Parts: sequence; structure tokens; C-alpha cells
Amino acid sequence: MEELLKIENLQVSFSTEEGPVEALDGVELTIRQGTFHGLIGETGCGKSVTGQAILGLLDNNARIRGGRILYREKDLLKLSSRQMGRTIRGKEIAMIFQDPGSSLNPLFTIKNQIEEAICMFRKVPREKREGLILEALKQVKLPDAENLMYRYPHQLSGGMKQRVMIAMMLACRPQLLIADEPTTALDVSIQAQFIKVLKELKDNLNLTILYITHDLAVISELCDYVSVMYAGRIVEDLSMRDLFKNPRHPYTTKLVNSVLGANTTLDQLEEIPGSVPRLINPPKGCRFHPRCEEAIAVCNREVPLLKEVKADHSVACHRR
Repeated sequence: MEELLKIENLQVSFSTEEGPVEALDGVELTIRQGTFHGLIGETGCGKSVTGQAILGLLDNNARIRGGRILYREKDLLKLSSRQMGRTIRGKEIAMIFQDPGSSLNPLFTIKNQIEEAICMFRKVPREKREGLILEALKQVKLPDAENLMYRYPHQLSGGMKQRVMIAMMLACRPQLLIADEPTTALDVSIQAQFIKVLKELKDNLNLTILYITHDLAVISELCDYVSVMYAGRIVEDLSMRDLFKNPRHPYTTKLVNSVLGANTTLDQLEEIPGSVPRLINPPKGCRFHPRCEEAIAVCNREVPLLKEVKADHSVACHRR
């Protein structure tokens, strides 16, 4: 499958009063056309920062210290903010966030807001815009789309707002969608509806999605490939099947075994000791070594490189 987006050795830090926060340290990530790619890890590992870096949405105190973000072989880090806004952001790559309410304007109807997005990124005659809006709303299974598009955000539930955000993306027809923990603010039943919609869109439209989450249950339902992130680094890259059948990195193994599954009892659940390190002064060598039960002397001196152990499976560990 064709590589749609490739991140090479991405390094991002944030300036703070206490010192620079080394949020991303040599991130390597490849997303293939037409796949759902999961990005998982504990809170504070740098997942959202990775998504924001792709679209150039980092805060003012962020500094990109090195690396490349290649979208169809074009380095996005070499584009100005104006160029990103005109040619990439929204048009080629779109993003939906945890809280859809913060992304929708409470003063305008759903129709107004989707139409504005269409006008920004597509040349569509006025008389055809309403048809496009209706089609997009129906694709995400929103009921009574003809009337719903005249409602305001406060009249919709959280799950409906999130589907409106996907409809807005579909109307603009980007090639890549970055979904940053979109089900976090939704209750379990609404999450299930949302995931079902995404699965149908994947099958019908051949979408490419980078799905950022810490929820392994969602990952198992949606994703083809998974990258496991720990403290600003990718520690394992593997297929969905291998994530649960054959994880190789100690962190990935602990992560999978810390979740209650169909074949896992409470007594079998594993705990990851300690917590994610502060990235103002991160551990040297492998950043997981202070919490790793398999650590050896080299782990606290040298950074392990991400190396292929078999087809579609790479791991960054000195012992693998």
C-alpha cells in the first residue's frame, strides 16, 4: 500500500519556566493510504502533540528541533502557516478533537458551518452546497438531516456534534483524518454508535485515519496498524493482530495485559509500576527503563532504535 504520510525523526520541545519539555524525541511513524492507524499510549506520552505537529497547530512556545513530516513526499515542516492553511489544513488533512463543542460556533447553524468549510476548501456552486451538506450528514447516520442542519450546536448531543464534525470533514473531502480521542467525552452507548459510523465510512469510502486514543477496545474495533508511544518516542509499530497476539516491547505487553478482556480475569491483570516520566528532564537511554522489569545495563545509557523484527512489526528495545 502507498505511504500517505511519513514522520521521520520528529523532535519537538516546549519552552516553560522550569525548562524545555522534550515532548517528542525522534518520532518515526508511517501511515498507509486507506488504512486506520492507531496511536496509543498513556496520557502525557505525546500522542496529541504528534497530531497537532502534522497540521502545524502547535502552541507558540513549541519549537520543532528536527525531523520531517512527509505528506505525499512533500515536507509539511517547510510550508509556511499561510501555505498550510491554503493547501493542506482542511483540504488534504483534517482533524477532529476530544470536545466537539469547542470546535463548533454556538452562534451559527450546522448548515452555516459546514457550508463555510465547503466554501473555504472546495469550489462548489451555491445551488449545490445544500445537497452536499445533506449527503455528508446522512453518511454519518444523523437522523432527520433535513431539519437537523438548521439546528444550533447546543441543540445536539455530544455524539451528534462529533458526527457533525466528521460530516464537515467528509464535505471537504480531505485524504487524511486525524481523530484525537474523539470518544473520550461520550458515554459508552454513544461511543458504540460513533465507532459503527467510522467503520462504515472506512469500508465505503476507503478513508485514511490516524486514530489517537488510550482505549485499546476502540483500537481493536477500528485499526489495521498500531504505533505504541511512550514518553515522546514510538516504541513499537505493529499490526492490530500482533498487538494482542504477539507484542514484543515490555511496555506494549504491560499495556495490553492491563486491560480486562474476554479471556482475562481480574487476577490476571498486570500493573505498570510508576508513572510516565516528566519530560523536562527525561531518563537517559530508553525512557521506559525506570519502570521496566526486564531492563539491563545498556538500557539506561543508549537509546534503542526502532528495528524490524518481522514484516509490519518493528520494536525499539535492546532485548528484542
